[in-house]
Formats: sequence, C-alpha cells, structure tokens
Amino acid sequence: LGQLTHVGVSQLLAVGQALRAVYADRLLFNTSTPEDFVVYSTKYRRTLQSALAFLYGFLTPELLHNVVLKESPSLQFCFEDCACPTSDMYLRKFNNEKSKHLNLHPAVLKLVNSASLIVYDVYEKNLASDPHSLRDALLTYVCHGARLPCSTDKSLPTLCVHTDQVSGLLSYIEWEARQYSRSPTLRRACVLRAYGMIRNIVSYLVRIISEKKPKVVLYSGHDKTILYLATALGIAADSTYLSHYASRFIIEVYRSVNKATAAIDSISSDYYFRLLFNGKDMTNRVQFCKNMLNISVINTKGLSQSLFLCPIHTIIQFLHNDYFALFNASNFKDACILHSK
Repeated sequence: LGQLTHVGVSQLLAVGQALRAVYADRLLFNTSTPEDFVVYSTKYRRTLQSALAFLYGFLTPELLHNVVLKESPSLQFCFEDCACPTSDMYLRKFNNEKSKHLNLHPAVLKLVNSASLIVYDVYEKNLASDPHSLRDALLTYVCHGARLPCSTDKSLPTLCVHTDQVSGLLSYIEWEARQYSRSPTLRRACVLRAYGMIRNIVSYLVRIISEKKPKVVLYSGHDKTILYLATALGIAADSTYLSHYASRFIIEVYRSVNKATAAIDSISSDYYFRLLFNGKDMTNRVQFCKNMLNISVINTKGLSQSLFLCPIHTIIQFLHNDYFALFNASNFKDACILHSK
C-alpha cells in the first residue's frame, strides 16, 4: 500500500503529458533550465514516485535529468510553521465528530468491522472502525480490476467482501464528506495546517513577479494536503474534501498585457492568479479576492467561457493581515498558543 501502482504511474504520466501540452509553449520550456523548476515531495515513497511519474510526462528528458527533488518532512508542507497545539486540538475534535457520525450509522460500522476481518492480515481495533482506511485498502482491488478479497477463516460471518458492501462504504464516505463543509472545527484545523504551505506559495508568487522564476513549483502531496489548502483558501467543495487519485491543484500566474510597460514591484497590481482543481476554475470562490477580473475567452472547442483572475496582491494581503482572523490573532504563534486549551 505504500508504493505507487502501475495504474497510478499511468495516471500521473497522463496528467504530466496533458499539462505539458497546455504549458510547454506558454512557459517556454525550450529555453528553460533546471533552476526554473522547484519540486517538493513528502517523505512517502508513493508521493516521490508520483512526482517522478508526473515530471517524466511533463518535462523534457534533459530538464528531468537535472531537476532536484526536495523532501518535505510533513504532509502539509508546513516548512518552518509546523508545531501548533491548536491545530492538533481541532483535529482531535474533528475526529471525534467523525466518530459520532459513524456511531449514528450502526450498519456502516458493522460493515467496516466485518470487512476489516477479511481485508487486513492482522486485526487492529483502530483499523476495524476506520471506514477511510478500509476504503483505501479496497480501492487497491477495485482500481486494478481485481477480485475482492476473501478469507479462509470459516469462523467469520462472511468469507468475502461483496460489491454492495463496497458501494455502501463509498456512499457513506461521500455523505460524510458533504458534512465537512458544516464543521467549523475542521475549517479552523485546516487554516492552521495550511499556513506554512500558503506562506511558501506566496513567497514563490512574489519571486515569480520580481525575478521571473521559477516557472513551476510542484508539491507532490496527499489528499489531506488538498483538503487543508482548499479549505484555508475558502474554495472547499465536495471534490476537495474527497479528492481522487492523481488530483491536481494548480495556481496559474498572469500579467496584464495592458500594463506590460508599467513599472512593477513585488506586489504589482499588474499580476493575477487563477486557481484550478482538476481542470475546474475555482477562482471565483475565493472569498478574500477583491476586484476580480472576469474575462470571456474562447476555449479549445471554440466555445466562449469565463476566465476568473484574482489580483495577486489580495492573497499577499490576506496572508499578512486577515489569515488568522478566525482566532483573533495576528500571527501563527499567537493563533497556536491562544487556542491551545
């Protein structure tokens, strides 16, 4: 379970190739150097393998050979802003909320318990009551077209996992994900967990404006990475609460051609960003974005569509002035101390 499967590799290769077709000309890959690409991965083998598979499809062999991968010790890419008792407290509270949800559905709890006896080689109490771990284990069968697992233990009430059980489990998890949007506890936890990553992203946005590089910054992470980031930015949706394999969260940077000759500084209003999750424009959901542009463009199918752009200075101001408003604090340290009880 700890490694990327051949199906996962093929998915990431396809994503890399698709995005190369979109961005290679725009970002002038033919004149790029390895320094134009910054790559981070968490310490897990599957995220490192995901990054390599994606880059193999995304970059030319010459660029790929010289790109340096940097390891992040945390799955939320928190860098210098990791330790936070408040965040831990809110996550514990949220896990309690999830446990209460599950206990209100005894049929699902029974399903998880009985299927766990079949799926896992060694029975562990915490796994036997965790629908998410069971889903991950069962998807290794479903996604590869393999037969669902069976047991040879005749003492078990059922010897095989059935498709209706998988469907029931997935339906419950999808229902549970829809409840996440109502949880202020989860939102607070995500805001704190995502701070280090958003701070890192903003620092690169400023560098892109002032130094014109790097051209691409890649973070190869987890579903929780997307959950924290999307929730903190205020663009959470059912799809970000339960992101599928090979999901991609993209921040594009644009410069207004009408001001191309204007003098710029690190937070110039000439620059804008756009957020896409699995190809869907999520920019218009960003609550802190003021003076958003709505541009009508012709897509590859010849159809008109709206393109939303948010001034980059708004995310910089949000990070510096309003990010910790939920906690009545002005910085990460105070937010983590004031609410740690």
